[in-house]
Amino acid sequence: MDSPMSELGMQLSQSHFMDLPQFEGRTKPIIGICAMDSKARSKAMANILERLQATDRYAVVFFGEKTILDEDVEVWPVCDFLISFFSQGFPLEKALQYVQLRKPFSVNSLVRQFLLLDRRVVLEMLHHVGVPTPFHVVVSRDGGAKIHPLLQSVVEQRMGFRLGAESSTVSEVEELDPDTLRVGTRTIRKPFVEKPCDAEDHNIYIYYSQAQGGGVRRLFRKIGNKSSEFVPGPAHVRTEGSYIYEEFISVDNAVDVKVYTVGNSYAHAETRKSPVVDGHVRRNSEGKEMRFVTALTAEEREYARAVSKAFGQRVCGFDILRTHGKSMVMDVNGWSFVKGNDAYYDHTARILDARFQEALRRRWFARFVDPDTVGRATYESRWVLKGVFSVCRHADRTPKQKTKCVLQSPDVVALLDGSASEVTLRSPAELSRALDALDAAQQSPHADDPLARIVHVRDVLARKIAMPGTKVQLKPQRSPCGSVQLILKWGGECTHAGIVQSQDLGENMRKDLLLINRSLLDDVRMYSSAERRVLSTVAAYGASFLDDSSASFMDRVSVRADMLDDSTDAKDEMEVAKQQLRGFFDFSGPLADNPYSSPAMQLPPELAEQGPHEFLHEMYDIIARLIARMERNFARLSPAQLAQLQPDWCCNENADLFRERWKKILSSFKSDDSVVYDPAKAGELYDSLKYDALHNRCFLERIFMSSEDLERELLSDPDQQTSESEYPPDPLFSQQDVRTLYYKAKQLFDFVTRNEYGIEPEQRRKIGIQASVPLLRQLIQDLQAVRNESQARTCFYFTKKSHIYTLLNLVFLSNMPTMASYDKVGELDYLTHIIFEVYERKPDADADVQREYSVRIGFSPGANCFHVLDTNIDDTHALKVLPRKNFTHHIPLESAISMLQRLVEDDCVTEK
Repeated sequence: MDSPMSELGMQLSQSHFMDLPQFEGRTKPIIGICAMDSKARSKAMANILERLQATDRYAVVFFGEKTILDEDVEVWPVCDFLISFFSQGFPLEKALQYVQLRKPFSVNSLVRQFLLLDRRVVLEMLHHVGVPTPFHVVVSRDGGAKIHPLLQSVVEQRMGFRLGAESSTVSEVEELDPDTLRVGTRTIRKPFVEKPCDAEDHNIYIYYSQAQGGGVRRLFRKIGNKSSEFVPGPAHVRTEGSYIYEEFISVDNAVDVKVYTVGNSYAHAETRKSPVVDGHVRRNSEGKEMRFVTALTAEEREYARAVSKAFGQRVCGFDILRTHGKSMVMDVNGWSFVKGNDAYYDHTARILDARFQEALRRRWFARFVDPDTVGRATYESRWVLKGVFSVCRHADRTPKQKTKCVLQSPDVVALLDGSASEVTLRSPAELSRALDALDAAQQSPHADDPLARIVHVRDVLARKIAMPGTKVQLKPQRSPCGSVQLILKWGGECTHAGIVQSQDLGENMRKDLLLINRSLLDDVRMYSSAERRVLSTVAAYGASFLDDSSASFMDRVSVRADMLDDSTDAKDEMEVAKQQLRGFFDFSGPLADNPYSSPAMQLPPELAEQGPHEFLHEMYDIIARLIARMERNFARLSPAQLAQLQPDWCCNENADLFRERWKKILSSFKSDDSVVYDPAKAGELYDSLKYDALHNRCFLERIFMSSEDLERELLSDPDQQTSESEYPPDPLFSQQDVRTLYYKAKQLFDFVTRNEYGIEPEQRRKIGIQASVPLLRQLIQDLQAVRNESQARTCFYFTKKSHIYTLLNLVFLSNMPTMASYDKVGELDYLTHIIFEVYERKPDADADVQREYSVRIGFSPGANCFHVLDTNIDDTHALKVLPRKNFTHHIPLESAISMLQRLVEDDCVTEK
């Protein structure tokens, strides 16, 4: 729980009107944010800054990565209060030069952040201030910790001791026996922890004794839902690099404690499952590691105060190990935020506000004499975000389903009303007319029409006619007999989870832009596909982003089906790619002999090892096994027992519709010796699995159990299932066949979806240009406009999956210097967005230079979670959208526009 250690700094004093200088007509005191964008523009930072701005006492200025990395500190913005901290890629030395030049009030000491870069120095500081740590020995093959000269001076003056005096320079290591390590003259026995001295290296190993079975658990930065892996057998310590060997502490309840301080008066603590347990990371619906608030003891609160003071970090995080009633500090991390805790944000903002006001009072005389020094610097030389252009996929939807047939029945052909192009029927009256036509075709079938298909399509339409999103597409066929292809589609509607996701993303974007540059909200333009799910996403997102609950803004949304819906121009080339994929999966020989294979396909390891044909066969076997169990359970369970499996359903679903959908999935795979593959089926299967994992998890997990296990489950008493640990057990999805099918389906989906938009680079380019040139032209036009016009602009282009994949392919093929390779981009999930951010730097008034423009592309894979079966989902059923990351470094705007224009010119050449 939140642990105020005193009331100091938490109550804002009421200042006398003479206490502070009056800045009427002048800039408010400025809070400068000098950190890498992924941290500076994080949701947690936005929550704290929003509260500080709500006091109406401060302005906030973001330095931005372009300024931090590329500009001299002399032209960095001047601020009164500085929030600046190290993370990967941050130029700490440069930031320190800025502090020495401008002398702002720093929330966290810049020079003492050098303490945090070496674990040896961290341990030395903790030892000096009397904070207990585990027993350890140090191997220094690099000659010992390198101490920054200014840091050494500050520590000597402030704390009266010399850093490095106790630092070990021992490099001699010997394994005396399988369980004992000698470092110099000291020994340590397994189990012990091997930590790199470099604090940025998170590859930490735990070595177990022979009595424990031996082996090593390797910890690393969280990848998906893994934070460690166990390697059995004999294990030798690493022989290159400098390491700390630390006694392994068996912690209480198998949890670590993460502590977050704000000054010396406040600390918040949370527990998380220790990564040494099994390496499995438990996540919530936001994709964050699950943590539970815990109370700190009086002793631990003293440690918090000592750590914050000694390291000079008012906002600071560190780790505690609890064992047998005692606590030890394991690591100090520097600036750290609590995620998703409003009470923490409230406390942090109040404490920072109080500290800033105190700093202003202390500097009162200087400000009174020269009040213009408050925020006095011009910001003309700073890079300012002037344009935001976001191409965004729609939010979570129900599974798309369809069935189709080619008919010559005059009643069905008459539905075209003489049109030679595609006709879509959506309204209730139009669908009723289609149903009547199918009734007539069934009663008087044409000699060449398949009666069984007519009966099937007619039956499906009769049951789906009232469902939102049901439609009939009619496509005239090029044949002398005057036939028409009838495609019945249903599903694909935005879910309640999709609405929540859209609102949340819109609100976060609004907060971000209000902090970065408020004028970006003065000119907002929205474009949308004509699809219902896309328009629903726009309505929810726009209401939050524009803070307009009336949704009157929808009248200003430009619906551009020509720009943001699927293009028929790309269908022929996409069909070529799909035919190659069909051939690839239908070939049953060795992979090396597969004539449809290509190195550009980038096969997943399991698919490559097993072979594509065998991979599909195994998937069919699993599906068939699951459907057989489901059918037995439906036959044996009463309606009341079926309702007990999942009492509440959403999105117009029920048990019978679930059953029907899954039986249709099985029918997509043929059960003879040659499983014929259709690329579209990969999406249907994966869509249903992911949808049910989010919206129908209870039913998904239970209906596919064996009848015996399911009956035992229904008879068990959930109230008797308790846990002695304060940390709840992992909610791992128990149905192993469903789990196996999900991971296979995801591999198949990722592989197929990537390749159906082009296998070879030239094919990807061709499909991308054919599908996305109208969007590309609009982007180029908007990028040019924000360069040529004086006002800032924000544009949103809401679209479907096809445009996201093809646009991203074009970015890769445009020769823009991307920070990730093509093969590293995974699934582009709901609300994936690609953002073009245009930055402007105005020259100083007396400088004889033109304004400069730079563009950077950001990317978020949307509401993406690889291990969705093991993710805790709340009542909204909504996965949170992952934060965007930089996809490119800053690129001169003219260069970026030229690269995109060349793609459009390629389209013109192709047309000719």
